[in-house]
Amino acid sequence: MNPPGGFWTDNSDGHIAGDPILEAISPKRYKIFFYCNATAFVASLAIIIILQSQLITIHAMRRHVLQTAMTLVLFGLMGAYVAGSSRKFSTSIYVFILVLLVFAYVVLHTLYVPPIIKIWWESIIGASSRPTDTPEDKDLRKRRKFLILLAILAASITYQTGISPPGGFWTDNENGHRAGYSVFRDEFRERYRVFFYFNATAFMASLAVTLLLVSKRLCDKGLKCYALRACVLADLISLIGAFATGSCRKVSTSFYIILVVLAVFVYVIMQVLLLKFAKEKVNCSLLGLMFKFKAKPSEHQDSLTNHTTSTSDTDSKRTEHKWRKDLMLIGTLAITVTYQAGLLPPGGVWPDDKDGHFASDPILHDTNLTRYKVFFYCNATSFMASMVMVILLLNNTISKYKRSLFAMKTAMILDLLGLLGHMLQAAAGS
Repeated sequence: MNPPGGFWTDNSDGHIAGDPILEAISPKRYKIFFYCNATAFVASLAIIIILQSQLITIHAMRRHVLQTAMTLVLFGLMGAYVAGSSRKFSTSIYVFILVLLVFAYVVLHTLYVPPIIKIWWESIIGASSRPTDTPEDKDLRKRRKFLILLAILAASITYQTGISPPGGFWTDNENGHRAGYSVFRDEFRERYRVFFYFNATAFMASLAVTLLLVSKRLCDKGLKCYALRACVLADLISLIGAFATGSCRKVSTSFYIILVVLAVFVYVIMQVLLLKFAKEKVNCSLLGLMFKFKAKPSEHQDSLTNHTTSTSDTDSKRTEHKWRKDLMLIGTLAITVTYQAGLLPPGGVWPDDKDGHFASDPILHDTNLTRYKVFFYCNATSFMASMVMVILLLNNTISKYKRSLFAMKTAMILDLLGLLGHMLQAAAGS
């Protein structure tokens, strides 16, 4: 419905208004994009239809119909992204190589690992002494559906912004630019390159996470070799990088986002280090105090105490699990909304360099600077607060401690306040 490159706006030079520009300037690239995108769309509909009936799903799984449709969806999306996200072969090579690297990594680390490489890898990460079914792995398996939700939403927004980058496209061949090419690329070439590479990396990492999570066998093997954690980490970091470079055009504006990003990572690293090294000391101190000041209880009192403690622990775990599910849902949806709003701000962007403004700059920035600043900072704060929540929830070292629940609730409040300010600015502007 909205192909890369935009549409012609007039009937001059042999083209018709409303026709895709990419079809005229690069027919082969447009055909690859069209057929890959259509294949992914039809395969997605087939998967939805198959999953409506349990009987059909069982037969489809036995005959590998569902797996084939899923493969078509993933490769269709990759092919469409490679063809539609760039106009030059040199730029498409990076995305194509990234496709090969991501799936070569997944295959080598999940499907088959030679014994020599396996021994060498285990000696580095210490996986040989690591149990195959640790509590962390069990906890991560429980959160598979949240990881799939995060990966799907991340793939959706990065696919859309990769096909239609911030700033839009040129609609003519005047003043040295070419129709169908990104305005952002011509006006801010270095910033566009950083955005392009980060966005492409986030897209491919999201597809890799989805591929690992749809199969229990792949998920289990991916946990043992840290493939899943590496892909999720690459996805989140790339989303932050793409947001920081694509949501603003000046270094002074990007400076705020860079500071927030640094604050987030410093906070996470401090939490990991403090909780990791203080855990054993705290546990030893508590045990020493218990044995020193507490008298030995009777067997009846001990059984009652153990029963009460187990019941309260179960209720506490259920409450915390419910909190974490709600926080993950809020954080994931907020990342999607704020990422798109940051790259495609309200009011649109200037299509040319006339009257003192520059093409691809936000129109709201020039017409109402105060309102734009409030929107930008609220949106950026909400995006980074959502990232904090997701990182804390996905990091077992932090999220299994009660202290982090307060931090996640604080991040949720900042997230909602940022979204509230975003909504008020949009309502006042309308």
